[in-house]
Amino acid sequence: MGLGPEAAEERERPFLERLDEPVRARLLEMGTPQTYESRQALMRAGEPGDFVMLLRHGYVKVTSADRMGATVILDVGVPGDLHGEIAVIAGGIRMADVVAIEEVHVRRIAASEFNRFLLDHPSAMREVLVSVARRFVLAQRQRTQSWKPQAVARVATRLDYLVGVCGIRTPAGWRIGIPLSQDELAQFIPMGRTMVAQALDKLRKAGVVASSRRAITVVDREALRMITEKGVT
Repeated sequence: MGLGPEAAEERERPFLERLDEPVRARLLEMGTPQTYESRQALMRAGEPGDFVMLLRHGYVKVTSADRMGATVILDVGVPGDLHGEIAVIAGGIRMADVVAIEEVHVRRIAASEFNRFLLDHPSAMREVLVSVARRFVLAQRQRTQSWKPQAVARVATRLDYLVGVCGIRTPAGWRIGIPLSQDELAQFIPMGRTMVAQALDKLRKAGVVASSRRAITVVDREALRMITEKGVT
């Protein structure tokens, strides 16, 4: 696909934003509103795909287990994202957990209703297929990156991705707008927690990031991207 170092980590616009206005309005009428508290599961791997969820407010993490049983964060879901569509379309079970990072508001839409919506709106079906394909591309890239020798470059790559997903511009730089612990950041890379702590320390000393408990600000994004590409501080 010809994705360069930066393009490969850029996130597509949320599903809802990619729909034409009439189609978007129809989708927002569907299903029932629900609220989930922080750390509450919206979906669990192995459950039947009998509904999808449209995220309206807040952030979620999509997680799975690796071959050793350790938790890996596959991605972070943002407002406008759709979750659970693969199991609904394929008629199978869920392949990952979706867990609230903070309080989230969603619309829960039954599988039968969502499938009718896709039949009535082929443009929405195309966007679902784009989302599925993009996730496989990112998953493949994440597996490849896990073998990079430079821990600092791997941490920098994921921090830059998170800025694109939920970065908030502040006078101090780009604050990552979700509370992630070092354990969760390690699950997202994926990499050992000690290596993440050491990499963050190097980035702090280089003046690239500032961090405190569950809060990270990218002070110099240009430098962060240079580290991502070249693997040096």
